[in-house]
Amino acid sequence: MNNSSLVQELGCVQKDFPVSSALFLELEKQPAILGITITAAVICITTVVLYFETFRFIHGHNHLEGIKINKNKTLIMLGVYPLVSCACMLSLILPRTTMIAELMIAMYMALCILMFVRMVVDYMGGFKAVCKEMEGEQMSFRTPPCCCCCCCPGVYKQKVNRNNLRKVNLMTLQAAIIRPIITILAMILWADERYILGEDMSPTAASLYLNLIGAVSSLVAMWAMMITFRTLRDRLQDYNIGKKFAALQLTIVVVNIQGFIFQILAKYNIPECVRILNSTVRAYRSNYFLLIVEMLLLMIFARFAFKRKEESYRAQNGEVNKNDKQLEPQTQL
Repeated sequence: MNNSSLVQELGCVQKDFPVSSALFLELEKQPAILGITITAAVICITTVVLYFETFRFIHGHNHLEGIKINKNKTLIMLGVYPLVSCACMLSLILPRTTMIAELMIAMYMALCILMFVRMVVDYMGGFKAVCKEMEGEQMSFRTPPCCCCCCCPGVYKQKVNRNNLRKVNLMTLQAAIIRPIITILAMILWADERYILGEDMSPTAASLYLNLIGAVSSLVAMWAMMITFRTLRDRLQDYNIGKKFAALQLTIVVVNIQGFIFQILAKYNIPECVRILNSTVRAYRSNYFLLIVEMLLLMIFARFAFKRKEESYRAQNGEVNKNDKQLEPQTQL
């Protein structure tokens, strides 16, 4: 009894994630966890199969202009579900890759936000087409997750023009640039054992400041996405834009909020340590299993939102602005 208690204490003192060989030995002693891991693998494969089935549909309807314009952007956004699922599955099998999985998911999320804003603008015919059709109208910057209350008195509605649309575009683009930089810095610090998962709350941890910068960058990008969606959603109802936005927004919320909750629980040893699996490791594993299940459900929801035959956008007067479409490639980065 004393020996088992000693092993338990030694395992709980170990902060690092175990190697795969040690994990497999642990799984052999716990058939229930092994069964959960196998179930997660089956769900992950199902998510990947659904993605490629949707991929085939989108490539099979290139003649429809609405899909053709946004084909690559749509595939990138739908790719978040198999990517998150596979990254989580990889971390469940190879715990030492958890750091890579976390950074990969965060970086891809920033790219998806940028693609959504570009997709919505493409549906309208481009930035110039938006300015021309919505001339004289306003776009509200007082939206969640930033500047959505009376604490932001200086944030008012702005006119829809080239400058304001450029600001919104840069707000999403910055996340796609900053996230890779943060990832590179984090990997360098991780190689030097100065970036340790589970110590984000420590004032001396480098991960605290990198995650803070990443969080602010992501909030600004989500803010720009919300501004764009609220400004153009009435004109794009025929494109099922509300469900497409909900699919991406739910993914962002689930990945970030759920992971943050599990990190807090790990600080209070929930779930409790079991031999070589300390509370932090078990919290990440529990979060990843839930994410794999949730990505399958969100993938199914996203299929209904994106897997549609769409014609090109028609302005309110019923005519397609062909001139704006010809100028569109010059306005995009």
